[in-house]
Amino acid sequence: MKILAISGSLRAKSFNTSILKTLQLLNSDVEICTSIGKLPFFNPDLDDENLEDNSAPLVVQKFKQKIILSDVIIFSTPEYAFEISGVLKNALEWLVSSGVMDGKKVIVISASTSGMGGDKANEVLCNLLKVLTGKEVTLRLMVDRANKKIDDNGKVHNAVLLNDLSRLLAYI
Repeated sequence: MKILAISGSLRAKSFNTSILKTLQLLNSDVEICTSIGKLPFFNPDLDDENLEDNSAPLVVQKFKQKIILSDVIIFSTPEYAFEISGVLKNALEWLVSSGVMDGKKVIVISASTSGMGGDKANEVLCNLLKVLTGKEVTLRLMVDRANKKIDDNGKVHNAVLLNDLSRLLAYI
């Protein structure tokens, strides 16, 4: 089974990326996608779905190919002003017209230093993924007070969070 993990944060010490790295330690089938920060701003004129010669930017083609080859996609997003990050929204916009997300199994995680765990970003992402996959997102996790559960080196040290992450993987 191929599992692709995408962090909505480019921050070097991102709690969301740390969560995905922990999932990778728990399951060696998890591959972390590192290319979304390299994607150009979405432009329908450059989208290969609108071009006869499939000349979309190579980084976009490779990103879509990773999605196509994955059985499960795990998204972990921070919350910025009650939304997902711009870089994650941009990546998802490159997928809209392609249909590569149709029917894909997805997991949505949001992590925040607040007590709400990025609940609003989690909801926004689930709504976007419903459009892209054609189905409701049923596997979700909101991680509140992530700064208290993940140390400065990115290691998850909270037993409850580790258990929650293990349970998510068990549903795949």
